[in-house]
Amino acid sequence: MFLDYFNISVNTFLKKSALILPTLIFLQNCAEPEDNDVVAENPSFTNTLVTQAVGDGSTGAVDDYFYNFDDAIDAKFFKYSKSRFGTSYDKYIASYPYPPDNMIMKNFPDYLLDVSPDSNQFVVRHPIDTLVIGLDTITSDIGRIVQDSLILSSSQFKNLESIDWDLDAEPSLQRYRLRNSGWVQQDTMLYYADTFDVKAYWAVLDTPLIDNGFMFVDTSEWQDTSYAFIKDEMMTFSNNFQFTRTQMHADSLIFRVNTDCNDNNSWDQAEQGIADYNNDGDMKDVLFENNDNFDYNGDGTLQDIVFEFVDRGNEILDPAETYFDINENGEFDLNEPYEDRNCNDKWDAAEAIDTGNGRFDDIEDYTLKDSDGDGTPEKHLYQIGSVPNNILVDWSSPESPQLLLEVNIGDDLIDRWGNTFEDIIETVSFIDIKRKDIGDVDSLVTLFTNDVVGYIDNSNQEPEDFYVTKTEFISNRTGDDGQRLDYDYQIFSKDKHINQHIYKSYFLPLGFYWSEYQVDQGFWHKKYLEKDIYLYSYNGLFRDGEHVDTAYYDTTDIAIYLVEKSFQVEKSEVTVPAAKVKSSINDGVITCLRDNSTVNFEEECAQVDTTFSDCFKITSVTNMTMMGSGVEYGQKVHTWLAKDHGIVKSDLYMRWTENPYSDGSAYGEIDENGEVWSGFSRIELAELDVKKTGNVFRQIYNPAQIVKKEDFKDLPDFNYDPFKISNQSGFHTIKLEEDLE
Repeated sequence: MFLDYFNISVNTFLKKSALILPTLIFLQNCAEPEDNDVVAENPSFTNTLVTQAVGDGSTGAVDDYFYNFDDAIDAKFFKYSKSRFGTSYDKYIASYPYPPDNMIMKNFPDYLLDVSPDSNQFVVRHPIDTLVIGLDTITSDIGRIVQDSLILSSSQFKNLESIDWDLDAEPSLQRYRLRNSGWVQQDTMLYYADTFDVKAYWAVLDTPLIDNGFMFVDTSEWQDTSYAFIKDEMMTFSNNFQFTRTQMHADSLIFRVNTDCNDNNSWDQAEQGIADYNNDGDMKDVLFENNDNFDYNGDGTLQDIVFEFVDRGNEILDPAETYFDINENGEFDLNEPYEDRNCNDKWDAAEAIDTGNGRFDDIEDYTLKDSDGDGTPEKHLYQIGSVPNNILVDWSSPESPQLLLEVNIGDDLIDRWGNTFEDIIETVSFIDIKRKDIGDVDSLVTLFTNDVVGYIDNSNQEPEDFYVTKTEFISNRTGDDGQRLDYDYQIFSKDKHINQHIYKSYFLPLGFYWSEYQVDQGFWHKKYLEKDIYLYSYNGLFRDGEHVDTAYYDTTDIAIYLVEKSFQVEKSEVTVPAAKVKSSINDGVITCLRDNSTVNFEEECAQVDTTFSDCFKITSVTNMTMMGSGVEYGQKVHTWLAKDHGIVKSDLYMRWTENPYSDGSAYGEIDENGEVWSGFSRIELAELDVKKTGNVFRQIYNPAQIVKKEDFKDLPDFNYDPFKISNQSGFHTIKLEEDLE
């Protein structure tokens, strides 16, 4: 396939066209370049790049902590995929007869990626007279009448069919699982007629695709793009979609966090202090004595537990807290769910005397809500949390309250104080109004152009500004030691930040694929390279406390995506199994430094831990929301950069609102919003070899060879591996089907 490379200048065609007709839209039969509409300024967004001083004042030059790609870099990392993400290096070598798999990263200082232009002649447009209708021709005065149609679609939603308590999870992680239906959506087809004139041209390149930058085209492939000049007055179509939906009731019972910690159904002040026995400045501690019946405070009373406060009860003999007897042994076991009425995080038996909960209770929090409709909100002793872990109890029979392990549509309950909650899962009716404006086309211009296969959006950069790295994934598992499993290329550039040029990837929700082995079909790539800021810097410096938030809407042929990104820097340290020397030799005996074991060959020794104290931890978070469906995909990357070593560790996590496959075995973390991030890929530096070459010396005595990415497959230094499109973030290649077998 022959590729032409050229520079795209200012969009002359659009400027000229704007003088003719006031309004222009364009339609394409292939994926368009990114049309980013900046999100309205959000007061919660942070941008410290406009601030001279941040954090604790620690800074580091980007060139010292990230790679100098003019040097020859050969780095080996230990790689842990999803199924082994939470496995430490020590645990791994203790559990398996082989070390973790490797990821090898190297660059190509003897080659520079060519993105320079050849010619501007390909933007010239040539008319195709045989395809002209209307306008000033004698063949047609009225133009073309076209019968057209459009589809109006309602918003997607799922019906909540039931909720059930997850008894299979660890007790601390048990919560209600929401059982939803499939996606519910309605469509309607509307028909209309439009009249317009037609003209056609051909050119190698469609200049309105981008404003500036470099583009890669395939001269053997053609596509057609139509530009519709529309009238000022739009055609408006609308439809009312009527739905019945089942959802959690507005009471949000399963999300409530109990604050009535003495269980008396009334709001109370904080418990009263008695004495500061341990002289720590407060009267809130529970003091446990080692000696039975010890007179702790000299008042003549022998006690085992001393409270510095009045541990008040509720003046009621409370029954035992309700629990679900999983093994039916008639006794409460630690793995059994229960109703913690007094907030002490343990199951309590029935009271023989009125006692407190064994902890200090501060002033009780509450939620203001006008339940009786008198216009005055009342104090309700709960708060709303983010996790549905409030197990529901029905007190319809006060003598034998029942845990509701399963709740279905229309189920009710009565709480301990006689309050009735109807329709925990409620049914509501609503109307979804959809409206769409369609341009009334005055004339249509069709342009036939070559297929666009790549794009770099900075016309000011030269070939020497673009660097290529390559990662190879090597298996160390018994039977296939040293086998290469896969490879990937990365393209980086530097301006005021570190940039990675990628084929941007976007997700599709479940329904576009039907099994876990088809999950990668739920992602698609744009057809052109785009610059993405990989690492922000301030005047060439990493700074502790740097924080940059951005957001934009990305309009694609598939959907509109809201993309929100957050970038944070903090001074840190990290320990990884990185060492060049793994053993010592005395009198011919090889001793491993990690565990003092003796071996026959140094290669049998495990790596020695190295702690990098001069280090920056970079946290990059991307949240992508498909507008309309509301489905979210999140990607979080923690990366540690050590001085003179580049990346020494990097962890990649994912999250979904609609999980495309079961990842119950995945290791992860929970953020401040209660969102669960599953660990997907982790790399840790094992060895690093850097050969200093120096850009000036190389250019004078051994100038780099200019190479185009389609030439990779023909070069032995690239192992004849062709360039390919992948979903990547830094040196992480994201393949969702990984570890599914």
